[in-house]
Amino acid sequence: MAQMTKKPMAHSIRRNLKMDTTTRVLLISFAVVGLLLAFLAGKFIYNTVKSWSITSLPGAPVSSPGSSATTGQIPDLNIQSNTGPEAKSWDGKSRVNILFLGLDATDQRELMEPGPRFSDTMILVTIDPLSQTLGALSIRRDLWVNVPGYDYHKINKAHFIGEAYHLPGGGAGLAVATVEEFLGIPIHYYAKVDFNTFVRVIDEIKGVKIEVKEPILADWGANGNNFWLEPGVYTLPGTYALAYARYRGSDAGDIDRGERQMQVMMAIRDRILDFKMLPQLIQSAPALYQDVSDGVQTNMSFDQAVQLMVLISKIPRENFKTYNITYDDAAPEMITTLDEGTQYILRPFPDKIRELRDRVFASEGVAAAPIVMQSGGDPLALAQAEGARISIFNGTSTNGLAEATRDYLTSQGLHVIEASSASEAYSYTTLVVHSATPYTLAYLSSLMNNIPSTRIFNQYDPQSTTDITVFLGTDWATANPMP
Repeated sequence: MAQMTKKPMAHSIRRNLKMDTTTRVLLISFAVVGLLLAFLAGKFIYNTVKSWSITSLPGAPVSSPGSSATTGQIPDLNIQSNTGPEAKSWDGKSRVNILFLGLDATDQRELMEPGPRFSDTMILVTIDPLSQTLGALSIRRDLWVNVPGYDYHKINKAHFIGEAYHLPGGGAGLAVATVEEFLGIPIHYYAKVDFNTFVRVIDEIKGVKIEVKEPILADWGANGNNFWLEPGVYTLPGTYALAYARYRGSDAGDIDRGERQMQVMMAIRDRILDFKMLPQLIQSAPALYQDVSDGVQTNMSFDQAVQLMVLISKIPRENFKTYNITYDDAAPEMITTLDEGTQYILRPFPDKIRELRDRVFASEGVAAAPIVMQSGGDPLALAQAEGARISIFNGTSTNGLAEATRDYLTSQGLHVIEASSASEAYSYTTLVVHSATPYTLAYLSSLMNNIPSTRIFNQYDPQSTTDITVFLGTDWATANPMP
């Protein structure tokens, strides 16, 4: 197919809009769905997942832009999935993590090969209200990891195992547990979105603006109907945006595909939050929300989805950071196993993965979250606001060092819950991280004589009563800032 003609983004006259509560909530929720879809724009094919249905929404949409609204009740909907894992508690103020899943399934494949599916796309998104940042990590499906209770497999098999063995929480539950263990972080929510929903949302917002940087042979219908997309700037409709995000024929393969997924995500974000789109979105929000809900499965409640969108809408575009697991973080390898035979895997380097995770979770924003605005991004202020629970153990012969360190950190506004003696001696101070608390980790490692990564260990435990354990060494006893 020849190169497409450049098309300008749809333009509407800016006007003051009076929205009733129902329509406003629907619009926000629609934007949430759009953002979720963008993350899952990888190898989606037709009808990936269709297991979430919602009753008709009360209230009425605005009949035309600028017209008076009909007031309706706020939808009291619970969109909790009946088959996935339960959502973790989130207070709306602390960091929240979401795992997005896309399944390797099509209508034809469901007919020919019904049964459990592998997850083709896995993307972890972390949002920090404190620093107003959003980080997104594309997780390579060939990563060789421990699947809790089922030995080592490619990470995309976790969903298959959870479905095949009818585990509590199903495939999503085991996929969430696997990623939690792999990265050492808690995951509050998960979401699955299908191909048709992605295309529908893109078409509803009149396409997304994409800069194509190299020639791409795209399959726009997932049916072998290929076309060349030459370098240039385009406003792509849904099927073309999907084909662009799915393409993996470049030299870097999955790595480039991950970058294109993030590019599409940002394009959807820009389009939805463009004020000129509001009149059209307000009109179509109720019907569209009902339509796309058939292609979404999640453990987020309706209110939680709205809360997330309000949070996301406040994050500056430049504070959206995207990351990919590359060959610097995992080595390609061919292995042979009894159940799978010979297969291609990516064997992760634990230290590199931890460093990458810390970059994702400690992204610094260029614009002002309240705490950054007041403190200038002071590391101590960020650690204070994070509220991590710290346990301290004295591994030296200096009596009372743990208690003195506790008192000092407490005077700095940190939360120390325990101070005692270690069971063995430590020459150098060591940190053990039990949950994702990057600001506290950064502050402590800097305070305690710049602890290197070789003495920082990840032992993720969602049941742990402490977030960071500190084993004090002789280096701290002989050189510290305590009075």
